[in-house]
Amino acid sequence: MFPKGSKFVLFIFLSFIAGYLVSQCLSIFNAEEGIGQGAEKVCEEDEEISVEIAGAVANPGVYSLKKNSRIMDLIKMAGDFTSDYDYKWVSKNLNLSQVLKDEQKVFIPSEFLGYSELSKGAFVSIFSIPGDSGTSQSSSSLSSLPTPSNDSGKVNINEATFEELDALPGIGEVYAGKIIANRPYTGVEEFKQKSGLSNSVYEKIKDLIAF
Repeated sequence: MFPKGSKFVLFIFLSFIAGYLVSQCLSIFNAEEGIGQGAEKVCEEDEEISVEIAGAVANPGVYSLKKNSRIMDLIKMAGDFTSDYDYKWVSKNLNLSQVLKDEQKVFIPSEFLGYSELSKGAFVSIFSIPGDSGTSQSSSSLSSLPTPSNDSGKVNINEATFEELDALPGIGEVYAGKIIANRPYTGVEEFKQKSGLSNSVYEKIKDLIAF
């Protein structure tokens, strides 16, 4: 029906049309797949988890947060720490940057609930309110613990309580927590390096401390 040369030209033309249609179909498919993946990602980002927080925060309870939220986000949502929260325990044991999981519970202890510091910087949990008949350690037994002092009257950095360190000039709560968390220290240089103490602060306390 067609001349021999015309058949070849027609074959080329139809092949071109078929290739174009296939490429258009693939483009549409890829676009739809991309939209689907984007929607899936948005849904994942919008996914929520339920977490409970109890203890020394302004508003304890169960909160809904976005997936991959952190403990600090939960504490802020609960109105932040109360004034009687156990700073020493939190700084020692709680990672505020930890990612939360669904159905997780976070407990912030108050100081009066019994997280006491021993002379070597360890922490012991009493687990009951002072004055309760079930108290595992009474206030008298706590007062009988050895006090971190020495014959020179200086504060022993490796044994001092949080309150004794906090009372040193230029130390405060933040440095006191760091000092306790990084004990023991064998000397001045190790003490300055591990505690992050600046030279100016060390100059203020160097005559008041011992190792």
